[in-house]
Amino acid sequence: MKKNEISIPNSEWAIMEFLWEKAPMTVTQIAKAMEEQTGWTKSTTKTLVKRMTAKGLLRVKEGEKAREYYPAIPRSEAVLAETESLLARLYNGSLGLMVNTLVEQKSLSRRELEELRAILDKMERVK
Repeated sequence: MKKNEISIPNSEWAIMEFLWEKAPMTVTQIAKAMEEQTGWTKSTTKTLVKRMTAKGLLRVKEGEKAREYYPAIPRSEAVLAETESLLARLYNGSLGLMVNTLVEQKSLSRRELEELRAILDKMERVK
């Protein structure tokens, strides 16, 4: 799956987060966790897992007693794809516009400002 082809709705994101932490898991284990977290029925979770497997978000391997599911992509790759999608949709691809909007709407703490400066300094050293 290519980075720009990744699209994970909130319902699927919940399952991915769970599997990034605890994979591999069976659909029964996933369903139990999702029922506790979200109130979904087992059939809802099974439908989502099946859809996610078809989309290439999850991989399946045959376990001793049941199929085991695990993420097909690392969390960092999914986060980057979602971030790029957000940037493109809301800010016309402009990182500066996004940061400016956030800064104008929220006063940044000294720690946050230092983090931003450190990121910019690091980028300057790389170039």
